[in-house]
Amino acid sequence: MDIVQIDFLNIDQQWDKKIKHCHFDIYHLSGWVAASAIVDKGTPMGLMATYKNKQLFLPIIIRKIDSAYWDATTTYGYGGPLMDKSLSDAEADYMLQAVKERLFAKGCVSLFMRLHPIINKDWIPTVGKALTHGLTLMSDLSQSEAAHWSETQNRHRRGIKKAIKHNVVTKIERLTKDSALVFSTIYKETMAHVQADQYYFFDDDYFFNLLENLQDRLLLITAYQDDTPIASAIYTLCPESGIMQFHLGGTCGAYSHLQPSKLITHTARSWGRENNYQILHLGGGVGAALDSLYEYKKGFSSQELLFKTYRLIINPDKYAKLVAARRLTPDESHSDFFPLYRKPATTEPAVKTAPAEALADI
Repeated sequence: MDIVQIDFLNIDQQWDKKIKHCHFDIYHLSGWVAASAIVDKGTPMGLMATYKNKQLFLPIIIRKIDSAYWDATTTYGYGGPLMDKSLSDAEADYMLQAVKERLFAKGCVSLFMRLHPIINKDWIPTVGKALTHGLTLMSDLSQSEAAHWSETQNRHRRGIKKAIKHNVVTKIERLTKDSALVFSTIYKETMAHVQADQYYFFDDDYFFNLLENLQDRLLLITAYQDDTPIASAIYTLCPESGIMQFHLGGTCGAYSHLQPSKLITHTARSWGRENNYQILHLGGGVGAALDSLYEYKKGFSSQELLFKTYRLIINPDKYAKLVAARRLTPDESHSDFFPLYRKPATTEPAVKTAPAEALADI
């Protein structure tokens, strides 16, 4: 059987050119991986496996464990592998086995990937494990304006009308340093209000990094009342795949009764439809749970997708030793958090997704 060639690549503009023939999203691009590396305190790296002139790409973030070992995770959001469309399931598994062996030789202990609900929806690996966590929601942007309004639940229609009645307007803006700081202020106030995990308190460097590398792929929608910014949201754009994605958002507590985020979502859906995008991916609930955030998003569309993560233990002996050193309780040992040796001491969802403020007015 042909040999699988594995190359470790810098995540840069050359990487972006290599993946352009795949069905990709913004999460696979160098600018996004660089910003996510700030959040995960790691180092970006690209892995390319080639077999019979077919390729598989993994954009990962390396996190150091000790002087000899490290592990890898994908970016904040929905990363996952990119594969040539002609790759069969058997070929993909064969390539992943070769990747596993190469990573083992390099000192990697485990690999964790948040799979893309659209791009990776049909991928069922036998090397490693894909675990289903819950549902996400998407809006089909090929529908008409009337169809979108029809699928909007009555409570959201009322909220949109209320915002408009109280002279709330939305502006589609470029992400600049000034607008990023306005967004950051609203976002952090919201995170504090909902007592979000510290992980979600992204510092300004994260937003500036996105601005520097991905300005043309970000849509900032801000709601104003009397020229005062009261809510704001960032959407990612990937025209090559036709995917829009809600990323982060927030609402100033003093204005939440005006329900400006509903007007923002309505505006985003209209913009995507008018600019020929195919899908607006809204995401799911906290930790992919069927919670109030999920129900809020379902108010704009009932079209569901599965959210999965991929887990691969590359060095079982080292993994077991790292877990044993944590001295976890029996309940903690049965958690689906991965890798288990990185499980935080405090209780939090096994999978980090957008926090509860993400779209809902609080």
